[in-house]
Amino acid sequence: MTATRQRPLRPLSSATDLTDYTDFTHSTLEADSDPQSDDVADFESETQSLTPSIWDYVHQHGRTYHRYMAGAYPFPNDAAENERLDMQHAILKALFGQRNWFAPLKRPKRMLDIGCGTGKWCLEMAREFPKARIEGIDLSPIQPDIASTPDNVDFFIDDIRRKEWWHCTQPYDYIHTRMSLGIFEDFREIIQKGFNNLEPGGWMESHELYSKVYCDDGTMPLNYELLEWTKTQDRAAMSLGMPLRIANKLKTWYEQAGFVDVHEEVFAIPINSWPRDARFKLLGKFMQWNMCQGVHAWTVEYFCKGLGWTDTEVEVYLAHLRNTISDRSVHSYYKVWVVWGRKPFPTEPPSQTPKPDHWPKEPDSDDEGDDDTAFHL
Repeated sequence: MTATRQRPLRPLSSATDLTDYTDFTHSTLEADSDPQSDDVADFESETQSLTPSIWDYVHQHGRTYHRYMAGAYPFPNDAAENERLDMQHAILKALFGQRNWFAPLKRPKRMLDIGCGTGKWCLEMAREFPKARIEGIDLSPIQPDIASTPDNVDFFIDDIRRKEWWHCTQPYDYIHTRMSLGIFEDFREIIQKGFNNLEPGGWMESHELYSKVYCDDGTMPLNYELLEWTKTQDRAAMSLGMPLRIANKLKTWYEQAGFVDVHEEVFAIPINSWPRDARFKLLGKFMQWNMCQGVHAWTVEYFCKGLGWTDTEVEVYLAHLRNTISDRSVHSYYKVWVVWGRKPFPTEPPSQTPKPDHWPKEPDSDDEGDDDTAFHL
C-alpha cells in the first residue's frame, strides 16, 4: 500500500508567486500565534536504442522501482512519487526566490543534471538558456518523451557511478545535483566526477536538505515522532551504506575535490504551516503535503531492507507519523544547503584544501567495470 495522498488547498502557483527572497542564514521563522488559523488536512559512453524492458519496473512494497541497475536507487518511480518530485522542485524553487541556480553562469554551452528525475529542472533551464545543450541522467525513464522536450534537451538512462563517468569525452560548463541524500555510498565521488568532467572555469552546484529536525523555541518534545523517525531512518540508511547527512559537508568536499570560489547558503523551510509569515506559511503547507506524500517512499525500503521491518509495520508506523507532521503546535523545520564552486583555470592557483587519504579514487583497472550501457531517450 502506498502512502496516503493528500492534495494542497491551493495550486502551487500560489506559492511560487511569492517571490520575496529571504536568506535564513541571517533570520528566523516566527510562529503563527493561532495554530488553528488554517486547515491543511485535505491536502558518453556507448548508447543504444531504449528497449521495452527498461519499463519493466520492479514491483515491491506496493510500489514500482527502476529496472535498470535495479536496487541502486532506494526510492520508487511510480506516479505518486513523480508527482511528489514535481512538487519538490516547485517548493525548492519558491524557497530559493524563483531561482534554479546560484552559480554565476555566463553563456554556458553544455549542462548536466545528475539524477534529473522527472526532468523539470532540465526543461526550465533549457528555456532559460536556449543556446545551451541540457543533459539529464537518471535510472528511471520518467522524463517527458522526445516529442515533448525542447530541441536542446537530452535525457539518458544512466548510472553516474559507472567508472566511465570519471572522465567523459565532452566536458560540461555546469553540473547540477539536487536532493541526493541517502542515494550514494560516498557523495564525494560524485563531486570529484563533477570536477573532472567540467571545463576549466565551469561550475558545479548542489542543493541538499539536511535530514536533521530543527526547532528554536522549545516546542519540540523529546518524544516527537518525526524526530524519532529521522533518527531511525538515519540508522537504517547507514546500515545500508547510504548516508543521509551530507548537506553540511558539501562546502568542505567541494574544496577537497579541487573547486575554488566555493560558496554556501543555508535556507530554512518549515515542516508545516506553523510560521506567521504568509510566504513561509504557504511553503510549509506544501512541504507538509510533500512529506506526507513522500514518507512511505523514504521509509519502506530503508526500514524493510536495513532494519528487517515488514510492510505492515511500516504502514502502521507511518499513519502516526503523518499526524505528527501535521501538528502545528511544534515549530519544526529543516535546513537546505546550497553550495556551488568553480573549477580553476590552469593559469590560477588550485584549491588549497588537501584531499584526505580516504578520498575516492578513480578505478585503475577494468575490474570495477560492467557491461551496462547508457540508454538515450
